[in-house]
Amino acid sequence: MRLWDNAQALKRLYRWLYVCVLFCLLAAGGSWLVHSPYFPVRQIQVIHPLKHLQSAEIEQISRQYLQGNIFTVDVSAAQSALAKLPWVYKAQIKRIWPGTVQLDIRERDPVARWNDQQLVDTDGQIFNAVIHEQLPVFVGSSGSARYMTVHLLTFENLLQSTGLHIQQLQLSNRSAWQLTLSNGITLKLGREKVEQRLAHFVWAWPQVLQKQASNIDYVDLRYPDGFALRYKNKANSAASTRAVNASEVADQYEANLD
Repeated sequence: MRLWDNAQALKRLYRWLYVCVLFCLLAAGGSWLVHSPYFPVRQIQVIHPLKHLQSAEIEQISRQYLQGNIFTVDVSAAQSALAKLPWVYKAQIKRIWPGTVQLDIRERDPVARWNDQQLVDTDGQIFNAVIHEQLPVFVGSSGSARYMTVHLLTFENLLQSTGLHIQQLQLSNRSAWQLTLSNGITLKLGREKVEQRLAHFVWAWPQVLQKQASNIDYVDLRYPDGFALRYKNKANSAASTRAVNASEVADQYEANLD
């Protein structure tokens, strides 16, 4: 039997031909839509205010990847390029019909300097960037930035009532903490019960220490029943919360109390 004598076979053939023609029309329409000049990117919108990221950096990436037709802009490449910028924590890009590209950029929030050369963000990630505002300086071993960031926030909360802030936070290889405050006083906290020891300082600050702060070099809080002071003026060094010479105690037990 010939094909044109088989009505069912002809119907199936016609249906497939219709599907093929429709597919070709859709493909042609899609190709025209993608490459047509009628849907240009008219606006690049940054939806969050940016504090550190330079507009020139965004403009350069936009010119390279986000020009032309809304359908052909290289969103993936632009997103990858933004993510490589030092200040960018996270970046997402969306097409908004008919002609807007939307940039959702989240910046890093710096909380400290790392060994005076890099910056540390709120997640404890070290990154390379330049900033001119005053930030605490972290001094620690490689890999301790996240741990130090958590403790920085805890220590700052404890110090809040004193009006003092941390200028330098140091974590030794033996996990001993040392703080230098904004008034120049150093606090030696050691390795154990560091929050409790800092709380002792906060209590003693208005009671004992604040009036003589300008002459205090450091406060050693590693004693179970008090703390020792080292004065800048050594003529006034016989002072402690215990009935001993604080300078002598600090010198004698310095290596053993960490």
